[in-house]
Amino acid sequence: MGEKIVEARGVCHAYVPGRQDLRGVSLDVAPGELVAIVGENGSGKTTLARHLNALITLQAGALSVAGLDAADPEALWGLRRACGMVFQNPENQFVSSVVGEDVAFGPLNFGMSEKDARAAAAAALGAVGLPGFERRDVHALSGGQQQRVALAGVLASGPEVIVLDEATSMIDPQGRDELVRAVLRARAERGATVIWITHDMELAARADRVVVMRAGEVAAAGAPEDVLVDEALLASAGLEPPMPARVWAELVRLGAASGPASVTVEGLVSALCA
Repeated sequence: MGEKIVEARGVCHAYVPGRQDLRGVSLDVAPGELVAIVGENGSGKTTLARHLNALITLQAGALSVAGLDAADPEALWGLRRACGMVFQNPENQFVSSVVGEDVAFGPLNFGMSEKDARAAAAAALGAVGLPGFERRDVHALSGGQQQRVALAGVLASGPEVIVLDEATSMIDPQGRDELVRAVLRARAERGATVIWITHDMELAARADRVVVMRAGEVAAAGAPEDVLVDEALLASAGLEPPMPARVWAELVRLGAASGPASVTVEGLVSALCA
């Protein structure tokens, strides 16, 4: 890999002395890349994610994000602006009940004028498919809309890296699809790097690269079509292949298909039609 926007080397972390929650994690992410980090609960994926914008202090190892050293206290403010996070429960990151005020909070906090912050908020809401929602009550929105407001709040500050921590786990399938489309649109239009922490194997299959976490370590990393068909690897990490790969494996077992498995629905349909 050439240029890196995230570079981690030997990152270790322990919430409780004597118990390592991260064990020498090394990871590179290229600018504009979409990386899915998967693993069972307790695998360390959220702990790693929270290091990326300094929500957790670096204890050991080296980590840089957008050229900023996570170990440097003076880089903290810039790092949090460069790397925005969308959490599992959007209500945990709302600071106002009014959509426009909430989305504008980040830019204002980073020193933008009120006029520019409101313009940035309006542009961000448009980017996530919620134009004209500035005066709406966030608590009157659907779960999917709330997550898109949370994403807009991150986008308004112009981050280079967007981290989504299980952001689809509390919303219905329609809301999930709305959020995924909004993230992909923001990536395409703004060139942002996206790191998605998820249990959703179908979502991971859409990534450029998948990183499998197991017991605080990186167990594997590679293209979805390589990593997400490795049943033994995934089982060791408490995961299973995405549905299309499982369907294809069963068809192969029955003698109704042959060849490498697809990890996406679109790929499965194409393979069956061929």
